[in-house]
Amino acid sequence: MKRSWVAACLLLFVPALAHGAKIVHEHYTYETSAEQPLVVNIEVDAGEVQIRPGNSDRKLFVECRYVKRSYEFESEYDKEDNEVDIYFDVRSWFRQQEEAGRSSSARLFIELPRNVPIEFHCRTKAGETDIELGGLRLIGLELKVLAGESTVSFSEPNRETLEELEISTKIGELGIEKLGNANFQYAAIDGSIGELSIDLSSDIEPDFDREMDINLGIGETRLYIPEDEPVRISVSKFLFFSSVNIPHEFRRRGHYFYSKTYEEARHKLDISVSPGMGTLEIRLR
Repeated sequence: MKRSWVAACLLLFVPALAHGAKIVHEHYTYETSAEQPLVVNIEVDAGEVQIRPGNSDRKLFVECRYVKRSYEFESEYDKEDNEVDIYFDVRSWFRQQEEAGRSSSARLFIELPRNVPIEFHCRTKAGETDIELGGLRLIGLELKVLAGESTVSFSEPNRETLEELEISTKIGELGIEKLGNANFQYAAIDGSIGELSIDLSSDIEPDFDREMDINLGIGETRLYIPEDEPVRISVSKFLFFSSVNIPHEFRRRGHYFYSKTYEEARHKLDISVSPGMGTLEIRLR
């Protein structure tokens, strides 16, 4: 009788212990170098990703929460090269689907140092990505999203000149807020299937000319331009299934559309758009 009672308790206790041990919580803090640019490489298969500026000038903070049987996580810092590699891989997509929607779903949180030049590279396959990059010292930015919902924002001006910015998404929704604060020289934005929203508003006035290429696929794209922005827009082609709406305030000459302030401005923004099969709505703010 006593053995049966002990066995029954073990049967109840072991599953509870196994269930409690499924969730892994890891965190890392790296003291990065200010002598050379910090290279940040992020590869994510699936999950919720949040990236923010931290409170430290040089420290980079990484926190991850996941189910061990479904995910594999690695975070390494190479002090000599001043490079951080963060990998968040799915061990089993079947198990990952089982865990989807639960409180134990995978989450990755990163805080970037504020006073180190940063080359930022992030690739995600699926999930929700929320990236805030305002107030940093970005000198390079590459973001590639295979599927999911993504937001990229620059709530404060970038404190470096961002020579090249590349953002692309295959399937899903992508919102880019206050892109003008990125202080970019050249930007390439690609949207394949889904919704794309680009806000070009800014709290600074760049002291150089800028260029932007926008390639669209299938879906709806909204481009918000400040009313006083000196911008010229060229539309490379109008496909049969494409719809492009440009405010009447723009003057058209050939394939180019000019804002009122373009001709007299000291520094200008040139935007080249390939509409694709969908709608492009340009609005003034």
